[in-house]
Amino acid sequence: MKSKSDIVTEETEKQRKAKQERIQAKVKIQSIMNEIDMDQKERAERIGSLQKSIKNKEEALKRRMERVRRQQEIADMAANENKDQNEIKMLHEFLIQRLWSSFLKKKMDKEMKRHTVVEEAF
Repeated sequence: MKSKSDIVTEETEKQRKAKQERIQAKVKIQSIMNEIDMDQKERAERIGSLQKSIKNKEEALKRRMERVRRQQEIADMAANENKDQNEIKMLHEFLIQRLWSSFLKKKMDKEMKRHTVVEEAF
């Protein structure tokens, strides 16, 4: 009987150890799974952060290109406006020169008519 109770005790002890090892293995597996989940979350956060950074850089590049385009348009408009102002100024000066030339020609013709008598005398 003693040997049978020893055998039962041994078997019970073996079962307890096996159960304990299974529980420890289960805890270790759960711990590893939690670490894997945390790693995946961290990777997902890093990927999200990188995607956000890429998006921000693309938007900044787009804004920069738009700003350069607008500056070029403004420069073109200013050049055209300056050219137009120069043309207007030159036209104005040309018209003044024509008016002055016409005035001087009439004055010269008047002077010549007045002095034709003297010219003919010589």
